Amino acid sequence: MNTKAFEMLLDRLGTDFDAWPSDEAREAKALLATSGEARKAYDMLLRIEGLIGASRPRVAAGAEQAVIRRALADIALREASPTWLDRFRALIFAPVPRAAFAISLAALGFAVGIAIGNPLERSADTGGSMITASGDDVVF
Repeated sequence: MNTKAFEMLLDRLGTDFDAWPSDEAREAKALLATSGEARKAYDMLLRIEGLIGASRPRVAAGAEQAVIRRALADIALREASPTWLDRFRALIFAPVPRAAFAISLAALGFAVGIAIGNPLERSADTGGSMITASGDDVVF
């Protein structure tokens, strides 16, 4: 195994040789014994893993359960009260508001129709004339 292959495996598998496949672990241990460059890469990764491990927050033994209980209580509380969006959806998709909306649109349409009037009826003061036809006027 060369140093480049060792560094790739070290990046991928970490410094714990027990997690490595047995053949690669055996070759890596032999390379560490003979190569200063491989030893330098291994020591650098050990320091990085140590810094990562030291930066993890420490939690008291009983605090974990308290945090989990509080989180579950918050989840249960949030599920119990619907959001504004849920309330709006329930209002829109309920049958009574939809029927009321349709009735109000129909009433608005009737009101507009009454305000505009019938376009076929012309009053005498506009001077319009109506064209009438009978069955005799149709040519086949």
